[in-house]
Amino acid sequence: MTKPTVGFYDLTGCNGCLLSFVFNEDEILHIAKHVDIKTFRFIKEKKDDKQYDVVFVEGLVASNEDIESIKSIREKTKILVALGACACTGCIPAYRNFIEPSKYVYLTYDKIKEINDVQPTPISMHVQVDYSIPGCPADKKQILEFIKELVLGKKPHDYDRPVCFECKLNENRCLLDDNKMCLGPITRGGCNAICTNGKFECWGCRGPMPDANLPLISKLLEQKGFSKDAIKQRLRTFAALQMEKLPVMKPIVIKKKAVKKVKKPKKKLAKAKKKVAKKVLKPKKKIATKMAKKVVKKKIVKKKAAIKKTAKKMIKKTAKKTVTKKKTKNNSNKKQKSLFGKLFKRLGK
Repeated sequence: MTKPTVGFYDLTGCNGCLLSFVFNEDEILHIAKHVDIKTFRFIKEKKDDKQYDVVFVEGLVASNEDIESIKSIREKTKILVALGACACTGCIPAYRNFIEPSKYVYLTYDKIKEINDVQPTPISMHVQVDYSIPGCPADKKQILEFIKELVLGKKPHDYDRPVCFECKLNENRCLLDDNKMCLGPITRGGCNAICTNGKFECWGCRGPMPDANLPLISKLLEQKGFSKDAIKQRLRTFAALQMEKLPVMKPIVIKKKAVKKVKKPKKKLAKAKKKVAKKVLKPKKKIATKMAKKVVKKKIVKKKAAIKKTAKKMIKKTAKKTVTKKKTKNNSNKKQKSLFGKLFKRLGK
């Protein structure tokens, strides 16, 4: 009995869904006994992409290269499985379809034709998809169960109950009663209510149920106090294209700005260089003359200071001499007066 050939491919995405399969660890060895994995870049270096029985594709179509890849993959396989939210619904990248290009055009740039951006869409909008394994990321156990059913010749079936059903089985309190914006009533289950088990509201990453009543859930959330814009944004986050039509957007045209090369004239450059030379690169002669002037100034200052000192000394000496002369004159006058007094006294007698 020949083993069914299996391939794992990825388009634009984070590779989280491929990692989910790898996280099965020991169980992969058991699967490898029953399945021939031809292509998986996380496991095998060489790629054998001639023909497959089953191919799992992760990621969404976001470039011309993705479109070419998904079409060639579809031709090589009997069964094509969309793996994860990006491949199934377009996930968060598809939200860009509902945003005006003017809000993000400044982030885009020109690329070659192969990798040029296109409207982000799930793979089902480009090729026929046989089965879908939703989730962000896809549940590792669900991928294993899917492969086992294929090996056993069974037809895999989609989980047809909402997240609320699993939430009740796990005896969780309803988050809507706590006024949280939970999308559990309209979201496809199969994840064992992993988010609501941790008291975190369901964001609808597994896509809406076929019978999802969108007007009713919107009305219920409005009654809880949420605005229409907030509800619309939450519904669009993971599965906008399954709830609304793909809007027609005008292609973004990125205009290239002409870069002008400024050619400076030679004369202006020469003048600029001279100015720089005058300010920065001073000639040696000027520096020498300035130094000489400084030395002369210092010498003159010293001489002036010496002259002042000598002048002060001379003034002090002359002042002392004049004082002594005055004293001697006064003394001689006094002596003369005393002599005359004595004579007059004698004459009087």
